[in-house]
Amino acid sequence: MPKKKDSLEKIKEEEELTVEDIEADEILGLMKDNIVIFAKNVFKDYDIGDYLVRAVDNTTLKIKEGEFVVIKGPSGAGKTTLLNLIGGLDSPNKGIIYGYGVRISDMEEESLATFRLMNSGFIFQNYNLISTLTAEENVIFVLRTAGIPLKEARKRAVHLLTKVGLEKRREHLPFQLSAGEQQRVAIARALANDPPFILGDEITANLDKETSEFIRNIFKDLKDLKKTIILATHDNKLIDLADRIITFDDGRIIGDEKQDIKN
Repeated sequence: MPKKKDSLEKIKEEEELTVEDIEADEILGLMKDNIVIFAKNVFKDYDIGDYLVRAVDNTTLKIKEGEFVVIKGPSGAGKTTLLNLIGGLDSPNKGIIYGYGVRISDMEEESLATFRLMNSGFIFQNYNLISTLTAEENVIFVLRTAGIPLKEARKRAVHLLTKVGLEKRREHLPFQLSAGEQQRVAIARALANDPPFILGDEITANLDKETSEFIRNIFKDLKDLKKTIILATHDNKLIDLADRIITFDDGRIIGDEKQDIKN
């Protein structure tokens, strides 16, 4: 027997309430377990010419507050895509992602940008500095975007650049800096708003041994500060710092293990 329109609307409202209740319970459960990043049954596809490439294939992942997680795997495995998804730089085709209790997987870009600004610091393999701004201005730009007054932003930028050993290079443009110096500016920029979690994609891949060791020490300090850190890397010095190693291949997690820390 067909149901009346008002009955159908009531059923729909009840179903929506049930979904909301389930999601609220899920968020409470995550918070109780100190889970700050949760990706559930996530898919990400890309159209490349006549082909559809599945970069992330039904991946579920939980990361606790204060964990240092390394994602490793072969080139083309989908590691960068996974980082972009959990960091809010991209959205999945299917599945849900929570960041600090907020469902970010279906946010509009403006809301995602705000989430990233306040919660995540992203360090790229190719630095992604603004070419027309000095090292100091690259850091200030992030702070000003977050609404920090110029005087305070400048003070914080100088402090961060000093911390990464670039106090004497802060007035230089990116093209005047070495690869290692550019990456250290990028790290200072990522730390500008004191984000609760930090993501990095092969951050030492193009750097010399001395600079890589310097950056390793920065991340040792961040680990000691209980920052949540997620790095895609092949650098054994960084891998040795990790609490947990996730092996990723062909869009899937094929290994997930804790490790004894080597200092």
